[in-house]
Amino acid sequence: MLRVAETEVFQVRWSERILDEASRNIKADRPDLEPAAIDRTFEDMRRSFDDAMVADYESLEPAMGNAAEDRHVLAAAMVGRADVIVTENLHHFPKSALEPYGLDVQHPDMFLCNQWELDEESMVEAIRLWLEDLSSPPLSLEQLLQKLELHTPQFCQMVRQSALGQQG
Repeated sequence: MLRVAETEVFQVRWSERILDEASRNIKADRPDLEPAAIDRTFEDMRRSFDDAMVADYESLEPAMGNAAEDRHVLAAAMVGRADVIVTENLHHFPKSALEPYGLDVQHPDMFLCNQWELDEESMVEAIRLWLEDLSSPPLSLEQLLQKLELHTPQFCQMVRQSALGQQG
């Protein structure tokens, strides 16, 4: 997702609390990864997307109608003027909680498919740049898609069916 955001197809928004929670979850779910490397990745994200940080949303949290543990996400989305919350935790963001604020929630797979349909050329460029950056070890397009497929199977299928997939 961040590779695509680098091409400015869309803008990311997050808060320190969102980043801290994501870092904790990755460390818990992936004990095979070095915690210091995860910390460096999140620092790189902060530096690379310096305009993504949302603050001063906390006072809105109590009014949010979604799952209590994710009210901070909805409040940050509102302050950050987001259109979509991208998460695998769709059930924490019911339509009834989002509609008053004009927000939508999408699974990462659906979000990437929608971005592909909106701007296939930029999405192809993002994937090409990503493949160029992968040098340790280098990956083919198919190898990259196999890694992404667990979380974004429909998106990977779209890429395979495109001209890019036929080249890879």
